[in-house]
Amino acid sequence: MLIAHISDLHLNSFYNDTIFKRIHYLLKYISAKKVDHLIITGDITDNASDKDLEIFRRMLNRFGFLNGEKVSLVIGNHDIFGGVQKAEDIFAFPEKCSTVNYKKRINNFISYFPEAFENCYYLSSKDFFPYAKRINDTLLIGINSVAEYSKLGNPFGSNGEISASQFSELFELFKSAEKDIKYKIVMVHHHFNKLKTQSKSTFGSIWANVEKQTMKLRNKRRLFTLFKEFDVDIVLHGHCHESKEYFRKGTRFLNAGATIKNNKHDIKVNFLNLAKGKIKVDLESLSLPLKIKEDSSASDKKGYIKLVSAALVS
Repeated sequence: MLIAHISDLHLNSFYNDTIFKRIHYLLKYISAKKVDHLIITGDITDNASDKDLEIFRRMLNRFGFLNGEKVSLVIGNHDIFGGVQKAEDIFAFPEKCSTVNYKKRINNFISYFPEAFENCYYLSSKDFFPYAKRINDTLLIGINSVAEYSKLGNPFGSNGEISASQFSELFELFKSAEKDIKYKIVMVHHHFNKLKTQSKSTFGSIWANVEKQTMKLRNKRRLFTLFKEFDVDIVLHGHCHESKEYFRKGTRFLNAGATIKNNKHDIKVNFLNLAKGKIKVDLESLSLPLKIKEDSSASDKKGYIKLVSAALVS
């Protein structure tokens, strides 16, 4: 089975409509590869926009992915709380997050992709997560890792946490998995690797430290234990904007967070080939056609605030 893994598309028709051309190119490429399944690990939208969710729904349908046998997705923090769009919005953003109806936003997100959840043999009655589906001999489990708003613990809506009830359901899901399952794949938005401060500038260092405190997945230890106990083959995620495979606490992780937002104009996509009891991972970088690159460069010159990239977008 061939799986394509993408994440953090950050669709934003109001501030940057050229992203849709890049996503169209990406989905067309994935479709041409004849993948068996597409996995998207959150932050489909940049600002929790209904319009952007509807546009993406139509794009999935156009390329034949709007089917539970063909696509699985989990929600990201931007899909619930949105993000900072202009520099002057930064200080007002925590107040905006405090007014978000968390459960309503989750329900709204699910309502745009009901087909993706139709073939689940388990779907939490509380907030749709966790869920589980079986594709051939592979078990896919989707988790909602976005923490609810907290003035102290999650002021920018970007920290993660797995609730106690969700963790309990995860344990039961793994425990009841069929014995003939060959591969166990977990899908979640938040990252498990440690962020490193790379910027040498004072401003860059300050923001890097801020990000470390506002992009955390809290209580990871019990998840590490759970993944190891039930022999999870790989955990797919995004959130942190880098394309990377790594191992922690005996578990294999794959980040696709740099699908669109990376240091180059390229598009990143991960492919997983499941065969003979093993998972082979290929991290691909797609060079965009000249026309799309030119459109993207022209869009950058319109004055979109680059500070947004550093200010808690993930």
